[in-house]
Amino acid sequence: MQKHASAHSQSALTPVTDMLGRVSVELHDIAAAVERMHPLVSAQSGQATMHDPTYLQALQGFDHIEQKLHCLAGFLADLKQAVPPGWQLDLTSALAAITLSDLASRLAGEDAQIAQDASSFGDYELF
Repeated sequence: MQKHASAHSQSALTPVTDMLGRVSVELHDIAAAVERMHPLVSAQSGQATMHDPTYLQALQGFDHIEQKLHCLAGFLADLKQAVPPGWQLDLTSALAAITLSDLASRLAGEDAQIAQDASSFGDYELF
C-alpha cells in the first residue's frame, strides 16, 4: 500500500472541481455497469422466483443501487458547478486509501481513459 500511495504523492494540489468531476464520472460508470447486469439478474428469475418476496426485494434493491449511483454522480456534477474555481485539495492521503490502482490513477487525473469496455476488466476467479 505504501508503494501505491507514493506513486500519487508527487501530485500537488488538485482543483476541487476536477476531483468532483472525476468522482462523478466514476459513479456514472459504476451505475452503467450495474445497469448492464440487469439482464443477467433477470435471466435468473424463473416463475418460482418471481413469486418469492425475498427475491423481488433483492431485484428492487439492485435497481435502487443503480438509481442512487446516478443520483450521487449528478449531485457531485452539480456541486462541481457551485465550487469557487480557486479551491484545491491535496489528494495524497485520500488516494492512498484507494486500493484499485486504475481507479486511483483516474481520480488522480493521471489516466485520460475513464470508461472501460468489458474486455479490460481483467481476470476473475470462480470460488
